[in-house]
Amino acid sequence: MHAEVQQALVRRVLAHLEARTTDTGAGPHAQPVASYIDPVQYARESHTLFGELPLAIGHSSQLANPGDFITHDWSGSPLLVVRHDDGTLAASLNVCRHRGTRVEEAKCGGKKAFVCPYHAWTYGRDGALLSIPHRDGFPNVSERGLARVPVAEDAGLVIIRPRPDWLGSIADELAGFGTTTAHVYDPRTVTKELSWKLAIDIFLETYHLRMAHRDSIYRLFFDNVGLVDPLGPHLRTVFPKRTIRELADQSPATWQVRAHANVLYHLFPNTLALVQPDHVSMFHAWPLGPARTLIHSYTLVPEVPTTDKARRHWDANNAILYAATDEDFALGESIQRGLGSGANREVLFGAYEHALTHFHAQISRLGTCA
Repeated sequence: MHAEVQQALVRRVLAHLEARTTDTGAGPHAQPVASYIDPVQYARESHTLFGELPLAIGHSSQLANPGDFITHDWSGSPLLVVRHDDGTLAASLNVCRHRGTRVEEAKCGGKKAFVCPYHAWTYGRDGALLSIPHRDGFPNVSERGLARVPVAEDAGLVIIRPRPDWLGSIADELAGFGTTTAHVYDPRTVTKELSWKLAIDIFLETYHLRMAHRDSIYRLFFDNVGLVDPLGPHLRTVFPKRTIRELADQSPATWQVRAHANVLYHLFPNTLALVQPDHVSMFHAWPLGPARTLIHSYTLVPEVPTTDKARRHWDANNAILYAATDEDFALGESIQRGLGSGANREVLFGAYEHALTHFHAQISRLGTCA
């Protein structure tokens, strides 16, 4: 993140603390409960948001060498992403062009070629069809390589169906925080009984910190003080820590926002990048149904930990993070149960919760046609 951007963010926080204010939107917003529970709306939005828009599905460090691959199924399509010999990525549907068998079962690994387990049709790293047993029974099928899917890398993220400048300035800001050269550590996958939208909602405001996290992380932060900046369909939110007051007496040239605040990027529709002092925590919320979501998370660390001391450091940081997110998800599941009760036709986002209003507005705008 450029120094002038960091300085502007810190100045905004210090001004809020002086005035006892926080960023707010135009006013409260009523969000229909149906948007969290209606199966027809869920199917329509899922088809468009997860089937047509750019999606971050992993990190470049998972594909460090030629032949390294990952498979991914949570977007709704079975994907196979492979590192080419020339260093670029290739992505394909993980479906044999003969009879439709899944070609690669492993979640990750390294291979020179991919062999269908049914009839041994073999595909290259670029998805091209290399060989067929008893080929004389299949004349003129050399063009039946794996179905290609557009893929690119931006700020270290692996993005399928990329669009020009989709992330905009966020890509530069994340790269400035080291995501391009970072390494994945401690990947985790859990399933939660809540809408994928709720899984995003619970991260986007500071209004809940004092109550929801009173026995965990609240002592580090302020009550209901934060910054919200829409960046296209995405968001940058800043959760200042109490130590940020110290910067008022220091030269702005020395200010490092990540040392005194958590900077959270919401990459629309379903990815969260939480920038912390020496690492970035990633969360992807993948819908499994109207009220069921798979959360895939991992830590982006500056270098691969090779000692017990280094692993203990990252494990201790993750213990704090996941204790807090467990509190968030428990409350999110409570909300989901309440939404199905019929008590409310709408949920209310206050003026302090305008990041949620922006998020749902983007769903309405992009969730019907991409």
